[in-house]
Parts: sequence; C-alpha cells; structure tokens
Amino acid sequence: MSIIKRMDPKLANMIAAGEVVDRPASVLKELIENSIDAGSTQISIEVLEMGMKSIIVTDNGSGMDFLDAHLAFDRHATSKIKDESDLSHINTLGFRGEALAAIASVSKVTLKTRQEGQEGIQVTYHGGHLESEGSATLNRGTAVEVSDLFYNTPARFKYIKSEVAERYAIIDIFDRLALANPQIRMSLTIDEKMIKKTYGNNDFYSLIDSIYGAKMTVGLTEFKETIQKIKITGYLLSPSISRSRKKDISIFVNGRYIRNYQLVQAVIDGYHSFMMVGKYPIALIHLEMDSSLLDVNVHPQKYEVKFVNESILAYHIETFVKEALLKKTHPIPENIKVIQKGEAETYTPQAMLFGETHIEENHLIFKERNEMGLPKIPDMDYVGVFSGTYILFQNEEGLYLMDQHAAAERIRYEHYFSSLAKPNPAVKNLFISKDLSLTKADKEMIENHLAELSSFGFSFDSNLELIALPVWLLDSEIEIAIEQMISMLEEKNKIDLAILRDALAKDMSCKGAIKANKSLSLLEIQALLKKLKTCENPYTCPHGRPTLIKLSHHDIERMFKRVL
Repeated sequence: MSIIKRMDPKLANMIAAGEVVDRPASVLKELIENSIDAGSTQISIEVLEMGMKSIIVTDNGSGMDFLDAHLAFDRHATSKIKDESDLSHINTLGFRGEALAAIASVSKVTLKTRQEGQEGIQVTYHGGHLESEGSATLNRGTAVEVSDLFYNTPARFKYIKSEVAERYAIIDIFDRLALANPQIRMSLTIDEKMIKKTYGNNDFYSLIDSIYGAKMTVGLTEFKETIQKIKITGYLLSPSISRSRKKDISIFVNGRYIRNYQLVQAVIDGYHSFMMVGKYPIALIHLEMDSSLLDVNVHPQKYEVKFVNESILAYHIETFVKEALLKKTHPIPENIKVIQKGEAETYTPQAMLFGETHIEENHLIFKERNEMGLPKIPDMDYVGVFSGTYILFQNEEGLYLMDQHAAAERIRYEHYFSSLAKPNPAVKNLFISKDLSLTKADKEMIENHLAELSSFGFSFDSNLELIALPVWLLDSEIEIAIEQMISMLEEKNKIDLAILRDALAKDMSCKGAIKANKSLSLLEIQALLKKLKTCENPYTCPHGRPTLIKLSHHDIERMFKRVL
C-alpha cells in the first residue's frame, strides 16, 4: 500500500508560512509589497502590540474584483507571472503567489478591496479557511487586516523576540521599503502613535531626513553612473556620520531591497580611510537593470538575488563611491559640547558633528564651497601649538586644531599608496637568507603558492627562508608584507595587490609620520599644512581619525556666553 499521501492544502500553507512568515515584520513586508505592486501612491500602516494583535495596511492601488479577492488566498495564485519565461523577467516585488495564503494560515485576515467604479468587497479567513464574505465601504484600493498572528501555532511564540526587537524590525522594514519607493507616500503608526511618514514627492533628500532624522543630508554626496545596461545611483551620507554596524548600508535593485554581502562590502571599501576602523556609513545604492540580468527566485522572502558578474558590479560600486567622496568638499567636524546656563546641553549625533544651532548656515557654506570649486581645506593662519600635538590655526570662520601625527600620516599614506601603484618590478637578492617568523600552517601556505609569490618578486629557498624580494619593499616592511599575503591566500586563495598596497602604505605612513609631542618649526608646520591641502582626502588619517577639528566663532562665543 502506498505510504506517500498528498499533503492537505491547509498543512502545506502552514509549512510555507514557516519560510515566509517568521515574525510580524515579515507579514508587514509582504503586505506592503503587495500594495506597491498594485500601483499605490499612498500606503498607511497601523500596528498594535508588536503586530501580534493586529497589522493593518491600507492603500489606494488598483483593488480587486470578487473572484480575485478569493483567489488571492489560494497558494501559488498570482497575477504577476503566467508561464516559465516570466521567471527570467520579473518586474514586481511579489511573484510566488504564496504570501497571503501563508499569512492567512497562521492568523485571522480580513481583506477589503474596491476597484474604480465597482462596489467594495470584504472576505475574512481564519487559519486559512473562509469565514465570511460580503460588501464593504471604502475608497478605491485595498485594506488588509492581520490579527491574532500565530494564534493556531503557539510554538512560534517562543521565537518572537522582545517588544523592543519586534518594534525595531517593523520600523526597519518600513524604512527599507520607503527608501526604495520615494514616489509613494507612506506612514507608520504603532500603538496609535505616528512614528514615521514620507511624502511621496520623489525627493531623496527629504526622504532621507524623514527616515534618519532632520538635517542628516548635510554633506550628502550623490552620484549617478551607468555601466553598460546598469544604472547606479548612490546617496552617501557624510563620513562624519557613522554607525557601529553595517545595517544602514542599503542596496536596492529595481526598487527591491536586497541583502548582498559583496555589494555592501564594496560600499564600505569605497568609504575606506574616510571612517575609523569598525565604523560604517549610512549609504543608499539604487541599481536599475534589465530583469534578465538577475534572478530573484532564490528564497521565499526574496531578500537574496543572484547577479550576472556580481564581482565586476561590486568593483564598479566601490570605485564610484570612492571617486564621489574624493570629489566632495566635506565639512571639518565641529565636535564641541556647548556649555550654556551652567549645564551641558544634550546633543544629538548630528549636532555633535555639525553644530545644531546653525546647521542650515553650515549646509549653505558647504554647498557654496563645492559649487565655487574652493579647496577642501580653507586658508588659515598659524596661531600656536597645544599640548605639543595639536597645531592651532584660525581664519574668519573660527579656530582649527590639527593633529600633527594624523595629518602627517595622511600625507605619507597617499604618497606611498601612489608610489606602490606601479612598483618597480626589479628584484633584489639577499646575501644572507632571512628567517621569517612562520607557523607550520604559514609555511604550508607558502609552499602551495610559491609561483604566485614569485610573480610578486618573493623567492624562498628549500627551508622556506626568504632569499629575494622586490626592490620597492623596505626591509622593515618584509614581515607585514608576508603576513598580509598569507592572510589573503587563506581567505581568497589569491594575492590582491590593492589590499597589499593599502596595508603597506598604512604601516609605512604610521611608522614614519611625525609623532605626538614632537616640536616642529614654523617652516615645518607651514609645509605640513601645504601638503595636507594637496591630499585627495585631507579630512582623516588612513585609519579614519580626523586630521582637523573646527571650533566656529559662534560656538566659542556661546561658551563665553556672548551669545545665547
């Protein structure tokens, strides 16, 4: 007797729900994407009790007729693809036809919908079964209410995280979908309190302010590039606004938010040396390409996408980010707490960086400096030295403190990085072989890659002692060069000269730079400022620490209570 049985549709939907619906935020994502696909220009979201009590998404999209309102709850019923060829040209956010069926199988769902010129329709499903149907009064569009989530699958409750975590996840989904769709007016209400709203005016500057906070676009860098059939648009927030995690680097493909390690890393690499190690930027990268160049049918939640030539795309994104940041005149950070009325003010991160009281004025100054093509560092006069480390300058805008070690590091780093771009291919043989500090694993790695190491000018004898090296490498840099190459061979099975250049340039610039507490003559100070002005990125050292900090006249006068 056959032991294989056809699965009950209700059970199949509940199994599918485990992949599609794992928390309230994933329910919200599917509902908003349906609204976007319906051509909506307005979407409102209301959430109660982390979404466990109810999630309501209302839109002004095309709506559905009576038959479609029922078919929408059938698994694999969709209006977005019709045959196999459509899978290679998906232009909608949803296409699998399983989200609403999966949601309805683990909750109670009421759908109200109306098409233009038609009567409204209402259907209610509990646990995947039709409970009721009838007419409804509403404007054109659709309203979906999901309540009592996981009421019939209590085991799922133990995987629901804290109220704070679920609330954060819901806001994060809203942010991503709003940033992907600047043409749609969206609002989010949680527990009857308006949390966020966007204006649907296609203005990314106001959209970013709506999502991340007022004035966050000060110092924003925008670029638009095209490579073959791919359009790349980037919105890069100022490097002085940093995060401790990578989560605020958002990648969008044809209006779809995706998670892609290689592309996110490309953005981080593009910001390299503009930010301190361990800090990450806020950046949006929008990709527009022919749908045949990517595969979105990878995972039910549709976060993963497979690209044609992903490594080449990542390389171009890194290059565009880096070039855009280098062309920009960035603000010199103003990192001073203002003492007022006997107490320290509470500053927001952006206020700490830019000075909240006159941020609009600063925004205009930076914009004017960019448009006029003025130098990245303004002219200023030497005043003195503080604590043997910080050189003081002044001009009509205020007082500047230069970290002499960080400034010298930046100058030397760019010199070495440029010098190593086309290193001398000549090799020097060692009269006495050099015994390196190598582990057994290191020696094995070298043995397996002798030919590749030789192509870079490194030769070893039978005992794996170094007998030749490239002439451009200083003796003091031999150990770090070998360590870097072994690490790259372990991680990537190849040597990346660009990464090696960067590591060596950092090390040489740090060791040779002017140290703190070293006394400099006036000529040396003037030469240091002159050289820093010629740097592509004069704002930070290679490790991301600032080279200059500014105290504006306004801030100083506030500290002395000359202005309020």
